[in-house]
Amino acid sequence: MNLQTPALVSPFRDFRTMVPAIAAMILIAPVFFLIGGCDDSVSTGSSENRPVVELPVPGDLDEYDVGVKAAVEAELVLLQEAIEDPAAWERLGDLYLAHDRPGLAIESYTGSIELDADRVRPVYLRGWAYHDLGNLQKARADIDRALDLDPTTTHLKWRAAGWMAEEGDIDAAVAMAQSSIVPPDVDLNAVRMLAKIRLEEGRADETIRLLEPILKTRSGDRGSHYVVGRAKQMLGRGDEAARHLRIAGDARSTFGDPWLNEAMSRRADLTARLLAVEALSQAGRHDDAASAVGQLRGQYGELRELDYADVVVLVNRGDFRAALKRTRSLADSDPGWPLPRFREAQCLLVLASESDPVDVVLIEQAADAANAGIASAPAAAEGHEVLGRCLGGLGRWNEAASSFSTCIELAPRVGRHHVQLGDALVESGDPMAAIRLVDRMDAEFGRSVDAGLVRVRALAAFGRTDEAEALLAQCRRAMPDHPDLPRTARALGVLP
Repeated sequence: MNLQTPALVSPFRDFRTMVPAIAAMILIAPVFFLIGGCDDSVSTGSSENRPVVELPVPGDLDEYDVGVKAAVEAELVLLQEAIEDPAAWERLGDLYLAHDRPGLAIESYTGSIELDADRVRPVYLRGWAYHDLGNLQKARADIDRALDLDPTTTHLKWRAAGWMAEEGDIDAAVAMAQSSIVPPDVDLNAVRMLAKIRLEEGRADETIRLLEPILKTRSGDRGSHYVVGRAKQMLGRGDEAARHLRIAGDARSTFGDPWLNEAMSRRADLTARLLAVEALSQAGRHDDAASAVGQLRGQYGELRELDYADVVVLVNRGDFRAALKRTRSLADSDPGWPLPRFREAQCLLVLASESDPVDVVLIEQAADAANAGIASAPAAAEGHEVLGRCLGGLGRWNEAASSFSTCIELAPRVGRHHVQLGDALVESGDPMAAIRLVDRMDAEFGRSVDAGLVRVRALAAFGRTDEAEALLAQCRRAMPDHPDLPRTARALGVLP
């Protein structure tokens, strides 16, 4: 079993991930004079040369996440200093939209539009804010205006098509979606939108015809798998539908466009900032990540999430002994919190692999930590994964296979879980089951070196040496530095 450095699965990945790394670095002083017990907005006087303008200030700003509050206050100061700049109003609108405050976003975008009625972006995003509030009529009016101002931008067309379909104007929606599919640089979201509309019409055959070419080139497009699965269900093709829906998991057909994504990148809450810390550390900027955690402590105080962020940085640095000490402290202070238990198990596995021979006692401790975490979070795939690795390290391959099977049930689109299960099946003495699994992987994920090496080991277990050596040579040419090449070569009895 490969006991190399485990991948750290952060708890922060369950949230929206479009967060710029710079967000973790920005700590802005509060602007107290903008807060004054107002319900919706406040009147703030400017200099003699400026009119009195209603700034859109939340009445509950003091209840905001500390980081969001600071970002809003700073943006309001910038706006006050440039009250006649439509871009300043637009920036504030983006900030409110990113933090699910559509009413305040509408006020801000309206301020921008009143200063410059020809700015397309705030018109479109104000339409999105109206859509968030369920006001389709005003959303349609704004997107129609945006299309008048900019009749060529593709995402305006397919987004308009989606909103037309929501209103029941199917013919107009189809025509608009079709007009957004412009070769040669086709926006795949336009195709996805047309397919979604066709499915809503009950035209399942056309839905499949539109999306299957996308799935041939993007087999991991879970949203498209979901729509195709629904279409095949409608046609009574149950087995095929089940495969697509299994790949889709909990995904639905969602659509992101550049202007909306840009607005969403303004997230400044703690979750967003922790994502930024993790991104810095994964990029090898460990000192910057550690500094960002320190800045967050200065803003938020002592939180267990920040202590866990320290663990993330230590693991990414490769300092597993220090990370183990921190995870055990977290586990002792909060026994029901599963994440420190999973990290404890991961650290112990790495430390066990550094011994020669492998330290079995540490692996047993890792299994105990993983089981403790699973007891608190039985639906956490990462817990079952680390337990499977522990069991494999102890030579309990049948149990390891069971753990990896659970991982696949919980997270069917994570390819490494399939590879781990295939490996466990070979080691447990069932190479035929491993080959069947790899065949399914090739069909659902496309061929990969990881799956190919599992097949090599399975073929070697059957004594099909010539086939195994030929496939091993292909894998070596494709990825000469793959970490499992030496182990696979040893299984064949050849030099790594």
